[in-house]
Formats: sequence, C-alpha cells, structure tokens
Amino acid sequence: MWPLVTIAVVVIVLIAGFFVADAAARSYAQNRIATQLVSSLGLPTGTEVHVAIGGGPVLLQAVNGELTDVDVAIPRLAFGELRGSAVLHATQVPLDQGRPLGEFAVSYAVSEKDLAALASRLSGVELDSISLEHQQIMATATVPVLFLAVPISLGLSPSAQNGRLAFTPTSITVSGKAFTQSQLLADPVLGSIARPLLKQQSLCVAQYLPEALRLSSAKVVGAELVLGFSGGGAALGSSAFSTMGSCP
Repeated sequence: MWPLVTIAVVVIVLIAGFFVADAAARSYAQNRIATQLVSSLGLPTGTEVHVAIGGGPVLLQAVNGELTDVDVAIPRLAFGELRGSAVLHATQVPLDQGRPLGEFAVSYAVSEKDLAALASRLSGVELDSISLEHQQIMATATVPVLFLAVPISLGLSPSAQNGRLAFTPTSITVSGKAFTQSQLLADPVLGSIARPLLKQQSLCVAQYLPEALRLSSAKVVGAELVLGFSGGGAALGSSAFSTMGSCP
C-alpha cells in the first residue's frame, strides 16, 4: 500500500512541477516576444503589448522548436499620422529567429475620433466633419460659391495600393443633390470647387513598417477604419524585419 501512495505522491509532485515550470516558461516566452516585437516594429520603449501563447504547454512546443499560435494585442499604436489599436496573429513561430514564421497577420483599427488626423488626405478643402457610415468615410464641408455657403458631402472608400492607404470618392452630394465626379467637374458653376474638393492624397503606410509587413486591405467596419497587414514567410531576425518599407 505504502509504495503505491509514494508513487502517487511522486506523480502528483512531478505533474505540479511541470505546470509550475510551464507557467514560468510561458511568462518568459511572452515577455521575450513582446520585447522582440517592440524592437522589430520600431515601437517606442514602454509600448503596452499583451502576448498570449496558445497551442498547449509551452515546454512541449519548445521541444518541437516552435510555438504553434501567438496572439498579440497592442491597445495604442501609431503609424505616422495614424493612431489606433493592433491585433496580431502568428502561427509556427520558431524559437530560432533565423527561421521563417508561418502565418503573420495584423489587423489595425482606427476609431472614428482618430480619423481627424487624415483630414488633409481626404480632400483639398477644409472639412467640417469626418465620420464612418455605410462602409465609407463620410466627409462634409461648406464651400463658398458665388457668395453662398454650399454644403457638400463626400463619400470615400479606402483601399490598399502598393503600400499606400488610398481614398476613392464614391459619392458626392452638393446641397442635397447627387453628382458623379465627371458631372461635378463639368458643372459651369460648381466646377471651380470640384478640383480642390476631389484632391485626395494617399498615405504611404509602408514607410512606418518593416519590409516584411505588407498593407493588404483597407475597409470600414462599423465605426472603425480597419487595415490588414500580412507578412508570413519572413524570419524575425532577418533584414525583412530590420529594414523599413517604402512606396513606389
């Protein structure tokens, strides 16, 4: 009887020891990943980064030389003029930083209140308001035309174009009347305001990120402008993560 009790106690102690050791290894790995991300993405020291490792016990994953799933949340992150929050998902993250990652995807969300920073990119006239409605960026302005203050509403669709965040006019309303771009440009009275109104500028997002991360999508989801980035197949220790990108 006593030998069985002794064996049971030893097993329990070993199991408890494994879980304690695994918890310590998980904490170390999560802190290490957070530090590496701050360095790889060129983030300011002290940036709040939350890392969660999935895929079961970390010690068992370490035996295979890679972590199965890693999720990261960064509540406040700036890319040049953009301010937002980021969620990162990576798979097959090797312990050897010289080996390539599996999947590496980032979702970056800019809230409606933070869109004001993009005002100069949306139109060549001063805007009264910017909001997110019907999967579009809606901008309003009041433009003087023949001594009158004319209200204008402009609907813009965001898109990813060669590392740039671009904005394409999809709807134009002047004093409650809908126009196409060509109609507005051809109007004998309103044509004079059309060119500055429709003067959109793209934002080169790639210059603020490592070459490994590519802007792959841009869309309005609810009350947020959401940018998608992908970068699978690159190693965290490679030049693809140490060199910043650029736009053609």
